[in-house]
Amino acid sequence: MFEKGDLILYETAGVCRIEEISRLEFLKNDRVYYSLVPVFEKDSVIYVPVDNEKVKMRPIMTREEAEAFIEQLPGIEGRRDIGEKEKAQVYKQILLSGNHRELAAMIKGIFEVGQVRKGKGNRLAVRDEENMKRAQKLLYGELAAALGMHPDQMPAYIGERLERPAVI
Repeated sequence: MFEKGDLILYETAGVCRIEEISRLEFLKNDRVYYSLVPVFEKDSVIYVPVDNEKVKMRPIMTREEAEAFIEQLPGIEGRRDIGEKEKAQVYKQILLSGNHRELAAMIKGIFEVGQVRKGKGNRLAVRDEENMKRAQKLLYGELAAALGMHPDQMPAYIGERLERPAVI
């Protein structure tokens, strides 16, 4: 069980702070809920039952884990092995998992496909662009929260740390 004030990664909403752990009077049941506030989008509150096992929530990585992960980024291969028919389902699973290695591989793969298409005078498919933005939101949000930064700062920070432009 998480504690009040913990930062967690909540499915596709990204990094959230647990503001309260309580019963919700307006629901008229005895279940206990987490009241989650997205860290980088403070205009909403998400209520999740504490005993819900379907929703994926986990603690965000530590500062040390985030720094180590950034160092590992050059070794993560882009996911380009996904067929067009499976792509939507695979991307959905990766986004729901919140697995930072898989998110980075997905971002890199979409970026690489975009570079190939650009070289041929074509654009990246809108759905691929949207999925890449969702994956970046989740990954940059978690890294930023762990490092005490804002997600918009992550591409430049990663580029500086790796001494080359960030691909993710």
